[in-house]
Amino acid sequence: MSVTRMDLADCGSPEKLAIEIFKHEPSLAPAIPIEALAIQLGIAEIKTLETEGYQGGLITNEQKSKGVILVSEKMREGRRRFTIGHELAHFLIPTHRPVGSDRFLCSLEHLLASDRKAFDQRMRWEAEANRFASLILMPPHLVRKDANASREANLQHVLDLARNYKVSKETAGRGYVDYRHEPVALLITQHGRLLRSYRRQQDFPFISVNWGAEIPKATLLRRKSHPISSLSEVEETDAALWLDVSRGRRAPAVFEQVYQQQDGYALVLLTVDTDKVDEEGDDRNWNRRNTGR
Repeated sequence: MSVTRMDLADCGSPEKLAIEIFKHEPSLAPAIPIEALAIQLGIAEIKTLETEGYQGGLITNEQKSKGVILVSEKMREGRRRFTIGHELAHFLIPTHRPVGSDRFLCSLEHLLASDRKAFDQRMRWEAEANRFASLILMPPHLVRKDANASREANLQHVLDLARNYKVSKETAGRGYVDYRHEPVALLITQHGRLLRSYRRQQDFPFISVNWGAEIPKATLLRRKSHPISSLSEVEETDAALWLDVSRGRRAPAVFEQVYQQQDGYALVLLTVDTDKVDEEGDDRNWNRRNTGR
């Protein structure tokens, strides 16, 4: 690699950093060699993090002339790579400076942060670091092509992205949501409850199931048994189970697919077809709103 810290000197945002890196390294392809890139950009070493309760960390000096990335040894490869990208962002973005110490220590909450307008400055930094990790591990110019390689949306594509880019299934799913041509949503669930959901707010309807809430029993996820590591068929489902459809508006047709994982986790992919109106679902939704159910 030939890219240097000097090449990135004027880059203050995750997007600009990623653009400049790929401008200087146009041959980088999946899976992006994130550890080699970190060393190339001034990280002296990547070591095991032994502090309990944290996923990753960065030790650096005031000038950020050098740094050491720390990663929990309990992580799988995909999450380890994301954490390295996250800590590299803290090292490269000039405004990210640890307060009162020589290090960042990042928890799972930090690695899930996404609100870059959060009131808390630290959480804004964490969201920026996550954005950089996503952009560098799943470059938009490559993911967009791979995410649209087939006509119909399918969770198999998410599994393929995770394997080819060596990222977690959740990270791959977020990339799929961002770059798939039609609107899709990815839901992370455990034991029948919604943990997190990802959608493009501009073109995918609002998901009415709150984070932490129980998922309706009539959904494909709940009404059928799914063997571990199995991928369900894509099935049409009642739009009112998942979406907040305004009164007086017809519900779009909603399709659901499930990938069952270990420890009660499951991925759910939702797709909508606004050209195919679910008139029965719309009637059911209207009735529920007007009967208080």
